[in-house]
Amino acid sequence: MPPHGNNSFADDSIEGKGYDSKLIKRLLHYVGPHRKLVFLAMFFMLITSGVELLLPYITKLGIDKYLAKLYQVYTDTPSACDSLLSMEPSEGDFIFIAPDSLLIRKASMDGMDPAVAHLIASGGHLMPETFYLFPADQYEGETGYLRNDCWLVPERDLGKIPPDKLMSIRGKDAAGITRLALIFMGLLVVSIFAGYGHVMTLVVAGQRSMFDVRTELFNHIQTLSLNFFSKNPVGRLVTRVSNDVEALNEMFSAVLVNLVKDVLLIAGTITILLFMDWKLALVSLSVLPVFTFVSVLFRKKARAIYRKVRKHLAELNSSIAEDISGVKVVQIFRQEEKRKEKYFEINDNYYRISMKQLYLFGVFRPVINVIAQAGTAIVLIYGGLSTISGALTLGALVAFISYVRQMFRPISDMSEKYNIMQSAMASSERIFGILDTKPEIEQSADAAPPRKLEGRVVFEDVNFAYEPDTPVLKDINFGIEPGRSVALVGPTGAGKTSIISLLTRFWDVDSGKILLDGTDLREHSIETLRRNTSIVLQDAFIFSRSVMDNIRLSSDLSVEEVRGAADMVQATGFIDRLPRGFDTVMAERGATLSTGQKQLICFARALAHDPRILILDEATSNVDPTTEQLIQKAIETLMKGRTSIIVAHRLSTIQKCDEILVIDDGRILERGSHQELLARRGIYYNLYLLQWGNNGNTAQ
Repeated sequence: MPPHGNNSFADDSIEGKGYDSKLIKRLLHYVGPHRKLVFLAMFFMLITSGVELLLPYITKLGIDKYLAKLYQVYTDTPSACDSLLSMEPSEGDFIFIAPDSLLIRKASMDGMDPAVAHLIASGGHLMPETFYLFPADQYEGETGYLRNDCWLVPERDLGKIPPDKLMSIRGKDAAGITRLALIFMGLLVVSIFAGYGHVMTLVVAGQRSMFDVRTELFNHIQTLSLNFFSKNPVGRLVTRVSNDVEALNEMFSAVLVNLVKDVLLIAGTITILLFMDWKLALVSLSVLPVFTFVSVLFRKKARAIYRKVRKHLAELNSSIAEDISGVKVVQIFRQEEKRKEKYFEINDNYYRISMKQLYLFGVFRPVINVIAQAGTAIVLIYGGLSTISGALTLGALVAFISYVRQMFRPISDMSEKYNIMQSAMASSERIFGILDTKPEIEQSADAAPPRKLEGRVVFEDVNFAYEPDTPVLKDINFGIEPGRSVALVGPTGAGKTSIISLLTRFWDVDSGKILLDGTDLREHSIETLRRNTSIVLQDAFIFSRSVMDNIRLSSDLSVEEVRGAADMVQATGFIDRLPRGFDTVMAERGATLSTGQKQLICFARALAHDPRILILDEATSNVDPTTEQLIQKAIETLMKGRTSIIVAHRLSTIQKCDEILVIDDGRILERGSHQELLARRGIYYNLYLLQWGNNGNTAQ
């Protein structure tokens, strides 16, 4: 029998890099067929990013242009004032109130031409006090004073004007705010639809890409040789096809494209901040080194804990699967309490490491929030002082705070996205490790096309070993003519099943050759071998499908052909008694059927596909004598006209075979018919006496 690999939980831990360009390049191969969806997602992402960058600026415009429409008084010589008026950047920025005085809108100072700004700063005197500007004909002595048809109201005294009058004289400002609000709402609606399009197209592209990965991985696994499966437990392979592929999907949908969005938002935000006020921008970015240090520290701590979480989770899942599959043994040997204690220990370890992970996140998140809020506080203090001194408008300060918060949000997510990337890189490495595994049994490039065989089998000097220097078969020589039968008997581990595995080409011979119809087995196509061979194993495998599908196995057999095969092996009787007959869906591994019933379905499956070579590997070893007689009749039906190889410990099932080979320690020690071997009184004779006792009739 082939060696079994060691189920090490270390293989399921996360050891991948945070980023591996080679793996990413291979993953993008699966995204390529769906690149139109990805590009569409990127387009939607650009829209949402643009809207997110635009909204704070619209807020700034609303505050500076309409809500806080403030002016400062500038005094200088009449000629200097006339010069400024001639260079007015935009309408309403400069208003004449006296030959030596102008009103300068505070909000216009940010975007003013540097030459004009320099002239104002180096020329006359700009009063720090700010005023609201209203028409002089609305003045009724409430507060403020008149200057050349302008009613100037100090910012601090705005509350002294009655609200109804204030709304009346600020009708244009209210209309402007309404327009901006509608634009704001419109952009939000665009962002909602673009965000929906971004998410949906990205998810669809990701799911289709992962569908392709799962399909290729599953198809490739089915082509691999038995040696691969002997070293890789089923649970691990299922994890590769399901959990690891899902980790790739999470990376694709939550990291890759969104990472581009985060970079755009950060770069765009920093650019806008520098454009608005480079000094305040540098002040707001002063917390980034601390932010980066904490994130890197968290990443290292989280990586170590995350590995342990995955390892303990693998142990927990394995323990659950083992106890459930072996529940009969546990109950029979009264091991419930012991297994509970063991499970509690494993579960407790998983709980403790999970709590450590939660504690780490519980510390990291608040620290990150405190750093981000510290950055906001710095902006509020420095920007607030600049606003008071007139160097910064109120709208610019509000926008600055919004942009700073917007900048820290994606940065704070970087560490978590790093964990996702690390997990995905490890998963992709394991997946590509399977995809890069070459089948040990490969079809020859010049293999003959699929054809029907006569069934002549010849073993010539065959030697084989699963492990080097540990031979399993030694100089095996025998032949079977079409329609004849050969039985293989011998102790466990003698090499009987290995002979079958070589004939079905699950393994290849180390030396010698196997001929089918006079042609080397390796020169036939795999399809020829599979189409002309059927095998019934000791462990009858039943799929969780209907009885009809279990016999048909997705072939194009008709209902009549399936029923005919079941009739010939005497399986129709019990099948018709099932709730829905041939359409009854079987429980997992045929749990609702007896061992004999499962074997009969497997015999029907083998007969329905009409093989030229029939292999029975201990097909009656697990059934009672009554069922064995029923199965024996099915075997006789199966063997008619077919080349048959039967592996059996029960000598009663092989007495009618044309030739019996006695195998021990990988060699054929005796050969002949049942009567010839008994007459020889050798190994076969002793085996017969062990089963039938000294009173057995050796003449039979």
